[in-house]
Amino acid sequence: MVTLDYILLGIILLWAILGFRRGFLSTLGSLVGIVLAIVIASRFYPIVGDWFGGTNVSNIVAFIMLFGVVTKLISIVFWILGKVFEVVTILPFISSFDKMLGLILGFAQGLFMLSAILYFLSKYPLNEWLTDQMGHSIVSATLLKMAVVLIPLFPEAIKKLKSVI
Repeated sequence: MVTLDYILLGIILLWAILGFRRGFLSTLGSLVGIVLAIVIASRFYPIVGDWFGGTNVSNIVAFIMLFGVVTKLISIVFWILGKVFEVVTILPFISSFDKMLGLILGFAQGLFMLSAILYFLSKYPLNEWLTDQMGHSIVSATLLKMAVVLIPLFPEAIKKLKSVI
């Protein structure tokens, strides 16, 4: 295992711990928010991008803005739901179950996010060290295989990022 493997495993572990601490509903909200944000931003970024000039850069900025707004709105909805169901999680067994499901979803969210990040880093390398590490990394190779599922969700503006860089 190379240094990048340890870094990636540490990040996944942190995401799982965060999921455990936040519980199921909050972590589910975060995961749903990310997926919906990608889907909604992918559909509407060209419209918003046209307001800013219609260039590749404006489309990427529009995607990022839409992604941020939708993620925040979904997190607010799930925060409200969490407050409503907070009474139920006071029970010891339910509380433990909530945290364990949060741990599993946090782990999944870590995999999801890192696979998307590594996909872009594999397409648009930042430096030689990272490229070399990714080439020898077991964890990176596994996450890149998972990223194949995510690629159809990315808008064309993000896929064309190399032309901007």
